[in-house]
Amino acid sequence: MRFVVLALLIFSSPALAEVERLTGLTAEEVVALLSGTRFHVYMLGFLPGFPYMGDLPAQLSLPRRANPRLRVPAGSISIATTLTAIYPYESPGGWHLIGATPIRMFDPERPSPALFAPGDAISFQPIDTAAFASIRRAVENRSYEAESAPVAI
Repeated sequence: MRFVVLALLIFSSPALAEVERLTGLTAEEVVALLSGTRFHVYMLGFLPGFPYMGDLPAQLSLPRRANPRLRVPAGSISIATTLTAIYPYESPGGWHLIGATPIRMFDPERPSPALFAPGDAISFQPIDTAAFASIRRAVENRSYEAESAPVAI
């Protein structure tokens, strides 16, 4: 089991505005709740490397969307019920989108293709758009690895 710090860019979009409206929180409060929570990877599924992580702070707990999106971009960070997840590939999805990470969740060229495994602990670190672009370039050039360390039990 590992503890991984993952870069997070919070969207400034209608998707986040919907989360703000439904929860009564500001974008800054959403960022504070997400980055202040240590998430547990319960399982991978739906898509290769798709982590189901909990537990989401109660203030962010929302039901799945009534109308799923046909296209959710890869790297999208999402919430539904008491969980958060990251879409490893573009796909349909019914979760609320709140941000994105430039880090690949699944890469068949890595020794362990899935970035996370059940039991891992994840924390989000807010970044700005310049850092997001820089990390994305490094990921594409295969010169970036997410920070990780063994989990203290």
